Amino acid sequence: MRTPAWLICAFCLLGSSLLAQSAAVGLYAEGNGLYRAGDYDGARQRYEVAVATGAQDPRLLYNLGNATYKTGDLGRAIVWYERALRLAPRDEDIQANLRFLRRLKKDRDPDPTSGIGGVLERAFMWPTLNELALGWMVGLLVFFATVSWRRWQGQTSLHSSVLGVAAVALLMALFAFTRFEVDAGRIEAVVTEVEGIARSGPDGQETEVFVIHEGTKLVVERSEGDWHLVRLDSGLGGWLPSPVITKI
Repeated sequence: MRTPAWLICAFCLLGSSLLAQSAAVGLYAEGNGLYRAGDYDGARQRYEVAVATGAQDPRLLYNLGNATYKTGDLGRAIVWYERALRLAPRDEDIQANLRFLRRLKKDRDPDPTSGIGGVLERAFMWPTLNELALGWMVGLLVFFATVSWRRWQGQTSLHSSVLGVAAVALLMALFAFTRFEVDAGRIEAVVTEVEGIARSGPDGQETEVFVIHEGTKLVVERSEGDWHLVRLDSGLGGWLPSPVITKI
């Protein structure tokens, strides 16, 4: 009996995926050993190769951030911590290390806790997209379960409980969709060079607008060639060349 080609391809893909995962685990363990031995540069190299296999684990990225900081690369250490935080947004160790490194960088950030706007923004960004999707699916399941129960009881008219569950599910869907739109359209980056000069246009001869330093987080609004229009939390904007920043 001849094995279908699609099945052979599926087994090949599965096998390559398992090999990649196994390689990443081995590199992660090697990196941990080198880190404990004080060889931070060697540990960083092992972790980076593990990430290059496609591994997406917050512990790996967190350890890579630690090793990167130990090698004296503040900006890229912040990048790795930020990437780890996206996978584990409430991890206290990642948050603590990010706060520590932000105090070390030269440029000071605006206070995110000030004003009602900061409170509302933190509340809006607090749930993850996975949590919002799960909440929406649970709301739908409760809605269909409520409708099915009332039909089984012989009640076909709309009840306040059904309308309430439907409203909650709809609000959750709108919230999830809005967050997805915000996250999909927001490109964040970190300054990974010691210093960068932001200019009024995408050219090195344009007027200097401000000077930015290593470790500062910013938003990329648009790109033209090797230049990016960036904006700081303070609202100040300018054009930076690609080598100055690393996208999160």
